[in-house]
Amino acid sequence: MTREEFEATALFRLQRLFPQARFLKAGQLEIAILRSPSGNPTAHRLRLSRAWAAFCQNGERFDMDTYLSRVVGTIEYQVPADWKTARSTIYPKLLTSGLVKRNRRPLFYPLAGELGYVLTSGDADNWITEQDLETWSIGEECVLAAAMDNLDRLWNEATVVAWTIQDNIRAFHVEVTHGHKAAFILAPQFEERAMALLNTDDFSVAIPNRNFLVTFSAHDDEFMQILQPVVKKEIAAGFPLSRLLIRINPEGYSLDTLPLD
Repeated sequence: MTREEFEATALFRLQRLFPQARFLKAGQLEIAILRSPSGNPTAHRLRLSRAWAAFCQNGERFDMDTYLSRVVGTIEYQVPADWKTARSTIYPKLLTSGLVKRNRRPLFYPLAGELGYVLTSGDADNWITEQDLETWSIGEECVLAAAMDNLDRLWNEATVVAWTIQDNIRAFHVEVTHGHKAAFILAPQFEERAMALLNTDDFSVAIPNRNFLVTFSAHDDEFMQILQPVVKKEIAAGFPLSRLLIRINPEGYSLDTLPLD
């Protein structure tokens, strides 16, 4: 069996093992899991290089179903039991209030209208709840302060890259290696940088997945047309967060739809 055949077989077995999940090919020997075994909607990436190595070593003795069940069953991140450990892993996460109402209610701090954010821990986006506060013996304001401190640290470590057209800055994106980029619009420094680079206080933010964020003037229709195929490609890659645009101006936050036609 070749590596390509192994990957295709693994994808088929995962679909049989977890029929409620949605699995997409996302690179060489890598499977994107868009719904975790517990049923919570969250994106994971399961790299199968170790499974391939185990198959090569064991040949016909390799039990793929058992191996995949064990790996997938352990990818969900567990919230730390003590606050000292948890504090450095708490981050805010953008979410619409409508989605919050359809799920187990997390700690939720509304910003404006449909926009808000939850506090999440780790790449698996486990929502922090009141039960976690009781376990940690802390107040809700401590979680909020920790989340914003961690976000501030990540922003300071990020690189802002300007998109220029004919020597004019028309947009910018933020380069980081973690999955908390979508929450950057909650950082005060983000809005300050956007106003300085784009020379406007009315701008739009596209976040088609949690790793991709681009900001441009809300009135720049030409750049919006340039952005459309980029967003289409990101959505097709398998990690759709939203095709909505987040509008930020002195009046607050609001949601617009990015036309993709």
